[in-house]
Amino acid sequence: MTVASGGTVSGARCVQVGVVVALVAFALGGCSRSGSSSKGESSTTSTTGAAASGDFGTLNAVCGPGDAKGTTEQGVRDGEIRVGTMSDPGNTVQPGLDQELFDTADAFVGWCNAAGGILGRKLVLDKWDAKLTEVAARMLQACQSDFSLVGNGEGLDATGVEQRVKCGLPEISTFDVSHQAGRAPLSIQALPTSDHQPDLGGAYRAVKAADAAATAHYGMLGSQIQSVNDSAERNQAGAKQLGFNQVYYDQIPLQVDTYRPYVQGVQTKGVQVFTSEGAVIAPMFKSFQDVGYHPKYTILSANEYDTSFVQDAGQAVPPGTYVNSYIVPFEAASSHPATKQYIALLAKYAHGATPKYLGAQAWSSWLLFAQSAKACASQLTRRCLMDEAGRVTDWTGGGLHVPVKPGNASSPAPACFVLVRMTPQGFEIDKDLTKPNNDIFNCSPANQVELPGFPKG
Repeated sequence: MTVASGGTVSGARCVQVGVVVALVAFALGGCSRSGSSSKGESSTTSTTGAAASGDFGTLNAVCGPGDAKGTTEQGVRDGEIRVGTMSDPGNTVQPGLDQELFDTADAFVGWCNAAGGILGRKLVLDKWDAKLTEVAARMLQACQSDFSLVGNGEGLDATGVEQRVKCGLPEISTFDVSHQAGRAPLSIQALPTSDHQPDLGGAYRAVKAADAAATAHYGMLGSQIQSVNDSAERNQAGAKQLGFNQVYYDQIPLQVDTYRPYVQGVQTKGVQVFTSEGAVIAPMFKSFQDVGYHPKYTILSANEYDTSFVQDAGQAVPPGTYVNSYIVPFEAASSHPATKQYIALLAKYAHGATPKYLGAQAWSSWLLFAQSAKACASQLTRRCLMDEAGRVTDWTGGGLHVPVKPGNASSPAPACFVLVRMTPQGFEIDKDLTKPNNDIFNCSPANQVELPGFPKG
């Protein structure tokens, strides 16, 4: 691997800021390693010996040898496709934020190139560290070199939309946070986040079916950052649509000195079903422990599915804490080949990086990119890439997650979900609330709760 001073190219080789956390994934992210500079880092990896298999899960020959040729677009030439990804690990508020997007990019590029590339074209990767507040600057750099962004996700992504669209740079992103990014041109998510349906619709329905009385005491902690609070507003509206009675609501700033006032507000109002879309959960849980109170049910978005959060919270994790998931939880890897393969490839090509929710979601985006680019063959252009990705109607990332149609914020929320229970010892797949009817998932069109008046703006 070589590292250049200009851009980060990695060849074959958490949004837990209290605000950015909530989304991510929807959001959603962990506290991992931070390694790339804001200018980017370039690397290529050569492989020797027999080619690796380019099959992944139920998808055959995602990567492999071939004879695709031609300089058809910026970043595309004989033998090479130059792509970028973007995340925020170098920020100073929450160092390591969404590092798993970079880890997954390294793993995918390493695996795909070892299998022969995309019809023989090897991937060269630029990793752009937006550090939360430098999205526009990094986007301008990506505009100068990359064919496409893949598996990216920026906590404050609204600040880079204008630059990306103006230069015609497409993205097959891991997640979009803001309304602006979610509806922007030249953007597809492999596992889309809806801006007119709540992320937690199925989870709320599950709680209501199990304990209708608790829904009379619903509380939400949102964010003062509007682009992050968009998700909180959808979930808040979804709870209301399902008949929940809201007794508490507040918003927190980007940085919080103490969660005690918010926790005391939850306690005073007797909240029994609680959702946080902006808090750093470990200190919040510790504040609940300090005051001797916790809601009966705490329902969290997918970005909180991260063992580092459990380790930080320890015994302060309250009973009745659940994380909503659209991916196959890693605890089920032994019975789900795609999840098992993702974990193995991450270990092999990303120096043993810890698997995280957003990383698996990013892998799905890379798979969609590779499949679409392969379909374009020697006519690989940005338009062809997006046309091919837009033709996909039934997508599970090879078995990594629930079935969806790739799209953008105009897409519906997934119809399937599984709840994962957070305990001081780790995560456990829940069956009692989830009531699975399709493998480990609960699947029903009723989980897609339409919100009148959304999207806003």
